[in-house]
Amino acid sequence: MIIGFLWVLFAAILLGFYAFPSKYVKGYDVENTWGVFWLLAMFIVPVLASILLVNGLMDTYAQVPTSIFISIFFLSLLWGIGNLLWGISISKIGMALGFSLLIGVGTLVGSVLPFFMGNIEQLATPGGMIIVFGILIIMVGIILNGKAGLLREANESSDAGTSNKNMKVGIIMCVVGGICAAGFNLSYHVADSIGHIGDISQNQYANSPWIARLAVMLPSFIGSGVITVFYFAYQLSKGKTWVKFAVPSSPKNIVLIGLMAIVYVTSLIIYGLGAYSLGALGTSVGFAVFQTGCIMVANILGLFSGEWSQAGDKSKRFLYSGLSVMSLGILVIAFGNYMMS
Repeated sequence: MIIGFLWVLFAAILLGFYAFPSKYVKGYDVENTWGVFWLLAMFIVPVLASILLVNGLMDTYAQVPTSIFISIFFLSLLWGIGNLLWGISISKIGMALGFSLLIGVGTLVGSVLPFFMGNIEQLATPGGMIIVFGILIIMVGIILNGKAGLLREANESSDAGTSNKNMKVGIIMCVVGGICAAGFNLSYHVADSIGHIGDISQNQYANSPWIARLAVMLPSFIGSGVITVFYFAYQLSKGKTWVKFAVPSSPKNIVLIGLMAIVYVTSLIIYGLGAYSLGALGTSVGFAVFQTGCIMVANILGLFSGEWSQAGDKSKRFLYSGLSVMSLGILVIAFGNYMMS
């Protein structure tokens, strides 16, 4: 069980760092950078890795009912929509509130729903109730984190503020985006816990657990990629920014974005390995820890990079309180999962 938590926390750390190379991308607009990123991260990297590393990939999929793949595809489409809605909503309500809302809603939906997808009987056990209690503690920590971010933005902003209309629309988009983004974890749950893709890949074709997670997650990448790649292709055409791919720095940019995609995909595969190692409730326990770890890593990186240097003492107190409460929530979830094992 401990190794499962360590894998999930390591995945959260990787995800916290994956976008760092984008700081060195030159001559691209947003749609150039992220259009290439999603193409690589959702299609090229996972497809090539699966073909090269997974034994019996297509034979594994041939044993899985079509209804499972339809469910995975639908849920992963939601994941892609959630990614896009988050990006749009933060321009309306700010990074702090947008990030906290989306992660908070996504954590709640993505962690609790797997209980109702084959594990409902475990919800009423002492361990199951402790896990849910831990998730609620994490939600409190996320709220405190969001409050810290709002106070920081208020200290740093010289604008009159976001209009009420934009705020309402942004909040609605963020909540809907959070619900949709949970499709990532739910599609993984359907593929592994209900479709048993991982078990087939490991037991029949002698793939190691982490290699089998590639087979589990590949259909989810494809579904999400359909939404994100088409969206950014539309943005590139709308803004007439396809020509930016001809800038002299383009080869270096592609390498940097490729590194981002590899780290991103690796973090999700490691998350899958951690969820598998955590047992029957791995997608509930693991996702809560994974999402929380991402928030904690992002804020800790922000502290070290000076993002909070202009924040007031009050906002920092909320930040430290949020990090402490989220850490407590992770410990409570770990204890609940220990009781279940």
